[in-house]
Amino acid sequence: MFFKNHIKIINKIHFLGLNRILENKLLLNTIYLVLIILVFILIIFNYIYKNKKNTIFLVDSLIIENIVWIFPTIIILLLSIYTIKSCFFLNPFKNIYLNIKPLIVECISLNWKWCFIFPKQKILTINEICLPICVPIKIYLLSNNVMNSLCIPKIGYQMYCMNNCINYFYFIILKHGLAHGLNTNYNGIGYNYMRFNLFFVIKKTFFEWVKNINKSLFINILFFNKIIKEGYLNFSKFFNIRNNKIFFSIIKKK
Repeated sequence: MFFKNHIKIINKIHFLGLNRILENKLLLNTIYLVLIILVFILIIFNYIYKNKKNTIFLVDSLIIENIVWIFPTIIILLLSIYTIKSCFFLNPFKNIYLNIKPLIVECISLNWKWCFIFPKQKILTINEICLPICVPIKIYLLSNNVMNSLCIPKIGYQMYCMNNCINYFYFIILKHGLAHGLNTNYNGIGYNYMRFNLFFVIKKTFFEWVKNINKSLFINILFFNKIIKEGYLNFSKFFNIRNNKIFFSIIKKK
C-alpha cells in the first residue's frame, strides 16, 4: 500500500480533529463546574452535621437561603452560556476558517461500501481516503440507496447520508495519524463490512497520494454503475476520473 512507506502511524494519538478536542474540553469543563456545586453542597451538609447545636440559626436564615440559591444559579448560568457558545462554535455546517478555501470531498454511501470523490483532484477511492492536516475540509454526503450514517469516532463526527438529499459538514485535522470510519445505521446483510480507513498526512504526502492515483485506471459512469451494485469489499480501490460530476449524476437518477 502507498502509505506503508510514506506515513508512520502514532497509536498514542486519541484526538485528531479540532472539534473532537473542543468537545472533550467542553465535557471536562462541564464536569468541573458540576463538581463545584456538589463540593459546595457537601461542605454545607458536613458543617451542619458536625455542628448541630450551633446551626439552629440556619433554619430561618435569609442570608444562608440566598447563598444556597444564588451560588448554584450563577454556576448554572455560566455553564449554560459556555455550553451554548461552544455549541454554536462547533456547528459542523459552519466553516470557522473563512479565509481558507476548504478541500472538497464528495462521499457516496453504497451497499455496502464507501465511495469518495475529489472533484478538483479528479480521483475516486473506495473504502479509503487521505486528507491533509491543518486544512479545512468540506464533505458532501449522499446515499445511493437507503439512509446511512457516516461516523468517524476519532474526530468526533457522525452525520447522515440520505437518498436524494445532500448533507455536508466542515472539519479540520490537527495531527497526522490514522482513523477508522464506519456506518452506524443498519442497512442490511453487509452492514458490518461498511468500514473505511482515513489517513491524515501533511500536504506534501497528500499531493503525492493524489499524483499516485492519477496514474491509475480511468473510471466513467458506466464502470461506476457496476461498482455501485450491492456487494462489499474487504480492500480499497483507486481510480482516476475524467468526469467529475459522478456525485450529482446519482441525484439525477432519482
